Order: sequence, then structure tokens, then C-alpha cells
Amino acid sequence: MTTTTESLLAAEAERAGVTRRAESRADAPVPAVRVRGLFKRYGDGTEANRGIDLDVRRGEVVSVLGPNGAGKTTFLRQLTTELRPTGGRVSVFGVDAVAEPLRTKRLMGITPQEAGLFESLTVREHLEFFARFKRLSKREARAAAHEVIAELGLVAETDKRVGALSGGQRRRILIGLALLGRPPLLVLDEPTTGLDPSSRRAVWGVLRRAVAGGATVILSTHYMEEAERLSDRVGIITQGRLIAFGTLDELLARLERSYRLSYRDPLDPRGDARARYCASFAEAQQHVAREMLSEYSIARASLEDVYFTLTGEPFDKDETEATL
Repeated sequence: MTTTTESLLAAEAERAGVTRRAESRADAPVPAVRVRGLFKRYGDGTEANRGIDLDVRRGEVVSVLGPNGAGKTTFLRQLTTELRPTGGRVSVFGVDAVAEPLRTKRLMGITPQEAGLFESLTVREHLEFFARFKRLSKREARAAAHEVIAELGLVAETDKRVGALSGGQRRRILIGLALLGRPPLLVLDEPTTGLDPSSRRAVWGVLRRAVAGGATVILSTHYMEEAERLSDRVGIITQGRLIAFGTLDELLARLERSYRLSYRDPLDPRGDARARYCASFAEAQQHVAREMLSEYSIARASLEDVYFTLTGEPFDKDETEATL
């Protein structure tokens, strides 16, 4: 469906020197997002971001991980022009986000970590209302709202007031607001927090379809599985610095011991599972034989192992599944 908003977004992208058609990532002349020397210091002296550099290619999904207070949300709020950087540069499809925040924001769909909704409006009214802010006509807003409601599995709630919805349903509305108008860049701060596993996977499907349609996605998450399954590349922020950024294979290559042996002590089979990291599969097998282990698993190291190695902190255990 071609809409007024889509035409405006295409015009913005054209002025920035790019188009919305799908391009080979390697050949894209201008990245979707370019960040150089991003620095943010608050009034109390806290340095939330310190010298962050990265490029996000068109059509890819980038996940940002990090401990609470690491600076993830501050980073995303500077991308969306909500916060002005203390130093450094941010551009979105070639548009200077600091010098032209309104023009930049027109290229984005944003889901903040926390946001209020109008409790008295129905789901349909809420989405149509915000679609009009994105310059859609009444008819276009109605069609866009209908499409987003179906995509996010909210058809049964279409005419329910927002105030009567569950926390997970309200979260899906916030994601829907970002999708309205099909912006070329989605910036999502912990978009699936509060969703049950089934709803979370449904949102993953929505994001994959958006990417297939030409969108670029940057999201922060507290779910390791989400980062592994959705992302082309992953960034890890700690203490305000981007300490790692790359594909899963590139991040795993930073581990000296890339095999994990999970097991239980034969003398204490009801005790907690243990883990030992090995340089090779053969080394893990040798340990199994030497300790005469009967209950164990050997697997390649995961993104969680990389995260722990680089940050020194365990990841959110809500997503950890027992392997034994």
C-alpha cells in the first residue's frame, strides 16, 4: 500500500542520497546509521556514553546488549534525537541527527523503554490517532491501523480500551506505533519486555517481515535468545563504551576456549549444574573420560558466554534454559 507517509519518507531518503529500494548491504553507499565519537555526560558528571563508533548497514538487525546502567538507553535516545549528545556525530541515512532532528525523526519508528498510552482510547483509535501524526489521511490511517493490529495479534482487542489491556498487550501497541507508516529505520528499546514467549516470537516475525520490506532495525534487549535469533550483528556496551560489535561468529572468535562442557558432579547428582570451558571438543571429551562423567553436554560457546567473558557479569537468566 502506497501512502502519503511512505512518499514523504522516500523523499527524505532521496534527499539524503539513498532510496528505499532493497540494496546489497555491501554496496549501500550510505549506512542507515553512522555514529562517530558519541559522548554523553549528564549534569552530575556521569558519563553515560564514551566515544562510541559504529555503522549500521541498511537492511540489517543490530541488537545492543549490556548490564543495567551500561548506557544502552542513553545511546538509543541520542539516535532518536531525544537526547542531544555532549560530543560526537550521528547521521541517519546521511541526515545529521544533531543539526536536523525533525527531519531525522521522520525516518524512524520508535518504541521507547517506557511510554504512556491514552487509557480511554480503544486500540484502533489509538493507532489511527498516531497514524495521523505521521501524515496519513483518515483512510490511510484506518488501513494502517488495521494492518498493524493484525500483525501484532491484537484483532480480538481492536475495540477494547487501552486501560483494560494487559501489560503485554500495551507493549505490543507501542511496537505498533513504531511500525505505522513503514519507516525505513526502527529503533526499539527492549521492545518485547513483558511479553510471554509466544507473543515475543510473534513480534520477531513482525520485525523479520519489516526487514524483508527494506527496514533497518536497532534494538536493545535483555533476552539473549532474541539477540541470537534476530541479529545480523550484536553490540555490547558496558560502562558507557562499546566494547564489542560484530556478527555472532566474530564475537565467538574472541573466546580462547570456545567449547562449553556442562555437567553434574557424579558424587552430587542433585547439585547445581557446573560448566567448564575447553579449547577444543577433544579437550572436553578428555575431561569427561578423566572425571567419569555420566550426565553432561558439550556445545559450542554461545553469545551468553561471550557476554560474560567481556563484561564479567552473567546475562539475564529469565531466558536461560536448562541444558541437562
